[in-house]
Amino acid sequence: MPNPFSFFIPTKDLKAKIAKRKKIKETDFTILSNSINTHDESGLALLKACMDAYPKEFVRNLVCLQPERLINNEILAHLQASVKLDMATDDEEFTFRGAFERIKSSMVRSGDDTELQEFCRETYSGLLTTLPLFFTALTKDNPTDDLPFSEDEQEAMRQLYAEIATKSPYSEDQELLNNVCTQRCLALIYTKRSQERIDAVISTHIERHCSEGALERLPYVPKAEGVAIFTTGGVASGKGTCLRNIEDSLKRRTPAPIMWNELVHHNADRIKPFLLNPEKDSKRYSQFTYEEALAVKERVMAIIAKQSHSTGHYPHFMHDQTKLKPDELKEANLRYGQLIIAAVSTDAEAAIERAYHRGERTNRYEHTEGLLGSHQAVPGELIKSLNQDELIGGNVSVAMYDNNSSDLRMFASIDMHSRVIMIYNEKDLQNWIRKETINPKADSVETLYTGAAIRSTADYFAPLLAKGFTLDFTHCPADDLVEAAPATESSMGLSS
Repeated sequence: MPNPFSFFIPTKDLKAKIAKRKKIKETDFTILSNSINTHDESGLALLKACMDAYPKEFVRNLVCLQPERLINNEILAHLQASVKLDMATDDEEFTFRGAFERIKSSMVRSGDDTELQEFCRETYSGLLTTLPLFFTALTKDNPTDDLPFSEDEQEAMRQLYAEIATKSPYSEDQELLNNVCTQRCLALIYTKRSQERIDAVISTHIERHCSEGALERLPYVPKAEGVAIFTTGGVASGKGTCLRNIEDSLKRRTPAPIMWNELVHHNADRIKPFLLNPEKDSKRYSQFTYEEALAVKERVMAIIAKQSHSTGHYPHFMHDQTKLKPDELKEANLRYGQLIIAAVSTDAEAAIERAYHRGERTNRYEHTEGLLGSHQAVPGELIKSLNQDELIGGNVSVAMYDNNSSDLRMFASIDMHSRVIMIYNEKDLQNWIRKETINPKADSVETLYTGAAIRSTADYFAPLLAKGFTLDFTHCPADDLVEAAPATESSMGLSS
C-alpha cells in the first residue's frame, strides 16, 4: 500500500481567511464571495469584529448573502423538503439539478425572481438606515416603538445587545458596540425577512409544477409509519455501499415499501455543486462550499418543521453524515416510529487514499485534517448519541459494518429496544474503537495514532451497560475475539 500521506490535502480555514482580511476572490469561500459586504478589508474587519463579539455563532449567521444567492439557496432547500428527487443512490445530482433548473426558470420567466431580488435589496438598504437608529435609541434609553421592527425583532436585538454591552471592549467603545450589533442584526433580520418573502413565492411555483405533473410531492407520513435513517462514519468510509444495501432493504420493507425518492436526502455534499463549480478549484472546492452548504441544510430542516406544523406528519428521512449528533437523534425519535443507524468503519490510511482518488473522479477533494478528525470523532459520538434516556427502549437499531472487508461485514449490532449489544467480530470492533486514538494533525504514518491505550469492548459500551444493556458474544467466533468473553452474565451486563 502506498504511503497515504502522499495524498495529503492541506486545510483552508474560513476564520483564518477572515482574520487575514485579504480581498475575496471569485473562487473562494462561497459564504464570503456571495455575501454583500465581505469583499474588501473593511467588510472583513467588521465580520471579524462580529465573530469576536459572538464567538459561538457560525459565520453563516453573521453575513448577508446576495439576493440571487439567497433565492437559489431557498429553491434548493424547498425542493429537498417538498419534492421527490433522487431516483436511486447514484442519482445525487441529476434529478435534483433538473428540478432546480425547472423552478429557477419558472421564477425568471414570471418576473418573480427579479421582484424578489429587488425586495431583498430594498430590505438590506432600509436596514442600513433603521438599525443604527435603533441602537442609538437603545443606548440613550429612548423609545424605539416608532421604528419599523416587529416585537420579536426588537426583543432579539435587545438580547444581542445585552449579551455584549457590559463586556470589554464594547463597554468602553460605544461605536464598536453599535457597529457590531448593527452587523449582527442586519444579517439576522435581512435573512429572515427575505426568506419569508422568498418562501411564499417558491412554494407557489413548486405547487404549480406538481399539479401539472412535472414534479411530484414528497409524502409526509404519520409518526407510526415514518422511518429515519442515519449513517455515520469518517469521510470516505464507503458509506455509499451501505446506502445501496439500505435502498434494497427499504424496497422489501413490509407492510409498505419505501422508494428511494420518498426520502429526504440530508447531506451537505449534495448541495456543494450548486454553490461552486468543482472544476474551478477542485482541491479546495469542498472546503470553500462547506459553510454555505450547512446553511442550506439548516433551511431544509426549518422548512420541514414548518410544513409539518399543522399535521405532525414528516417525510421519511435519510441523514448521510460523518458523526452523529445527540440532538438530531433525539429530535428524530420524536418524529419517526423507527430509527435505523448504520455505522461504517474503514481504516484511516485507506480512507485518505480513497478520498484522494474520489477527488480525481469527482473534483471533490477533502482536506486530510478534516478527514482524520471525522474518523477520530465518530466512535465516541456514536455512544454519546445513543446514551440518551429518550432512545433507550425505543424502536432504534444500529448496525456496524467493517468496510475493510470485501463484503462490508457486520461486526456488531445494537437493539435499543431489547437493550442487547450483539458482537459478531470483536477484532473489527477494536479497529473501530482504535479510531479514537487517531491524531487529526498527523502528517505521516508514524504520527497517525497518538499511542493512547485502546479501550476494551466493555469500556467502550460502558455508558449503555450501566443502563441495563448486555453484551452478547454468542455469535462471535473464537478466532474473532480479542479476549475471552465471560461465561455468565456479570453485574456489568455481559453475556456469552
